[in-house]
Amino acid sequence: MTLDETIYISELYNIYGELLTAKQSEILENYIFDNLSLGEIAQIFNISRQAVLDSINKSVSLLNKYETILKIKSNNLKVAEVLKEVKNNVTDEKLINKINNLLETL
Repeated sequence: MTLDETIYISELYNIYGELLTAKQSEILENYIFDNLSLGEIAQIFNISRQAVLDSINKSVSLLNKYETILKIKSNNLKVAEVLKEVKNNVTDEKLINKINNLLETL
């Protein structure tokens, strides 16, 4: 998995991670966030490396499916673009601060 793919999957996980099972979440967290190898994860869960890989692939597939259907990440990006454009055309400091706060939450 490339760095860009890892970042993208971690962003999807932050949005949709609670929709995965507890075991899928733990395995994916160990792989993505803790940077553990398939072998290390296999030892932790007492399963084969292939089972770890299958779980990761299924979890990634599910996260992508959720994004395809719900589009939360892509919609957040669109909203952020519009907010940045509005911010560049506004002079009221209070409004600029509110826009900045919104951008931080996206």
